[in-house]
Amino acid sequence: MAISSLPDQKTPGRPVEITFAAETGIPSANKELTCIGHAASGTPASGLYVARTISNSGDFNSAVTELASKFGSGSELSKMVLAAIKANQVTGRYVQIKAIALASTDTDYGPANAALVALDRIKAEYVASCYDGQSVTLRNSLKDQIAAMSAPARVEGNQFGSFGVIANRSVTDPSLLNKFDTQYLIGVWLPDTGTGANLPAYSLAELAAATAAVMAGNPAPFNPLDAVTINGLASPALEVDWITVGFGRQSEVCLNQGWTPLSVKPNGEVSFVRTVTGRISADGSGTPVVTSYYDVQDFDVLYLWRKTIYTRFSQPDFKQRKASTETGKEVKSEAIRLATLFQDLGMFQAVTQLAKLFLVERAVSDRSRFNLKTPVNVIPGLHVIATNVEATTQFDELSL
Repeated sequence: MAISSLPDQKTPGRPVEITFAAETGIPSANKELTCIGHAASGTPASGLYVARTISNSGDFNSAVTELASKFGSGSELSKMVLAAIKANQVTGRYVQIKAIALASTDTDYGPANAALVALDRIKAEYVASCYDGQSVTLRNSLKDQIAAMSAPARVEGNQFGSFGVIANRSVTDPSLLNKFDTQYLIGVWLPDTGTGANLPAYSLAELAAATAAVMAGNPAPFNPLDAVTINGLASPALEVDWITVGFGRQSEVCLNQGWTPLSVKPNGEVSFVRTVTGRISADGSGTPVVTSYYDVQDFDVLYLWRKTIYTRFSQPDFKQRKASTETGKEVKSEAIRLATLFQDLGMFQAVTQLAKLFLVERAVSDRSRFNLKTPVNVIPGLHVIATNVEATTQFDELSL
């Protein structure tokens, strides 16, 4: 390849060009949150069913004014966004927030799922819904949209994998939580059955938004969020609603249903027990039950890997190239190099062993196409340390 792309000239001169080298590192791991909720009555139709960026996603006080002007003071959607901002105030890991307003009278996602149609066009790794996660029809509508946004070809639209976040607080027996068996939904469970003076201090929509914001703000290498507090989320007033945590208890039942349980710490803070997707089986049939790749953070890593591969091979040095054997070797080499970077950052393991299985082949049906296979082993989060305490009488003997 020529050093310079400047044309030949006979006239004396010193032309100097500026070129840009390919970006060869890992792209930004920052994630965005979109909240879908009801606007106040009287909100102009032009403000409904469109994705609107919240300019003050990191400034609670300024956001109050902005949200009041866009969706009405005290509206459900405004409260969702404020709950999301507040949830990350302690850590400062604010995320960019977008909001899609439903009409105040909507009981679904609008005419012809207009809110989901608007969602379909934007980058949104986390989507918080205002509706109860036990509502099968509404849940499935969101799931189908998230699955579509996570499809292979959607990378061209800056969509590399998303989660829909739904919540429930009315179910008191976790075995009654619906198993939706999909990686595309995260169900958050915190029972809160208080009435009268003990009414919940937050809405179901705020619960979904706040938890989604904390998950979206979790930076690479995406460590587990076990016992991480959701700032600003009030604990249920009735202690009978505080779930029991441990093997064989409510948290375990909830996790086996594919839901993310929230618990109340002794100091009254609400925190995650473990953040999981709804994925229970490999194909959605329910059996056999998977034993890996169901934690939210596993998919955070996989979706960042998808973004990294797309970004790297969209760079100038892989554009306008011949589909030659030499190019194929470069593609494979770059994929292995990037996987090694993921390993250095604590997201992949065993890259050296798996590199032997990386494969680039020419497609049979299209000789201008390479198929690239990259087997990766995502480092799982450490959730359990099982200890055996052996009570012994060794060394009891006394001999002077």
